[in-house]
Amino acid sequence: MRNRVTLHEQRKWLLAALRHLRGIKQMRPDWGRLYARSLVKLVLVEMKLEQLEKQKEVRP
Repeated sequence: MRNRVTLHEQRKWLLAALRHLRGIKQMRPDWGRLYARSLVKLVLVEMKLEQLEKQKEVRP
């Protein structure tokens, strides 16, 4: 059985990964692709969180 990761945890990990990748001195194409992919995932997680917040506001 897989442990589910909450969106908040996923957001926290992605932010930490982006901070780490920004700190790399020699940026290679692979690191750039990983940074871009992590950034896209972060945006998707943020969108899901916003959608959940809106649903909570609609349903009291």
